[in-house]
Amino acid sequence: MNKLNKNQKAIVRRFMEVADTSDESSSIHALKEASWNMESAFEVYFYSARSKSSKRSSTNSAGIDAMFDVYKAHDDQQEQRIEAEGIIQLCKDLGVDPFDPVTLVLSLKMDAETMGKYTKEEFTRGMMDLECDSVAKLKAKMDALRSELTRPNAFKDVYEFTFGFAKEPNAKALSLDTAIGLWKVLMADKWCFTDEWCDFLEKNHGKAISNDTWSQVLQFSRQVGENLDTYDSNDAWPYLIDEFVEEKVQKK
Repeated sequence: MNKLNKNQKAIVRRFMEVADTSDESSSIHALKEASWNMESAFEVYFYSARSKSSKRSSTNSAGIDAMFDVYKAHDDQQEQRIEAEGIIQLCKDLGVDPFDPVTLVLSLKMDAETMGKYTKEEFTRGMMDLECDSVAKLKAKMDALRSELTRPNAFKDVYEFTFGFAKEPNAKALSLDTAIGLWKVLMADKWCFTDEWCDFLEKNHGKAISNDTWSQVLQFSRQVGENLDTYDSNDAWPYLIDEFVEEKVQKK
């Protein structure tokens, strides 16, 4: 809830009151899926509840608990969680590199809050959603998860999720180094200017990346052609994008 603006928080509270639910996470998910339209969100929420009920009957929660226990951190902290070491081992068992963008799709399925950590609630939610109660079943789903990176709408969901997932807790912006690393992972095969954009930021910006800039880069990459011939300086692009285009034009 701390990642929502004031108006969105009010909508969530109102939604939970009308739906008579205390499940904040599912309420937020339904509202996001419905683009914050309350009426549509109710349909998403109650359809999801029916779907989850069906999945619970076919997915062994004890199996999910056993999966979690293999990778969880063992220390004196009260919170049960999987941290970086466990995530790396999970990736190894799934046959994927920890820096493979498919791990971001998996994290989205869990609706995970923080990069480098999966709480037990997040992990269980993701495995229930994917109907996986063993590592073997999850491994068999990896190709399907990877395919989401090739579908424009699904990729946008992953891309937008990544900003909040990767930034430091309570921070409003994403560190430049982190943003550049993620752009190179997510956008390298989708935008011909990815490397040049990252080089431009390193040389000329040196500051954290706002949520607006992060979001607009994806839109810009889709809207403007490889030769920047559809770029219009009158469009409301972030100033960094305008300066990037200006530098590109000057170099021609």
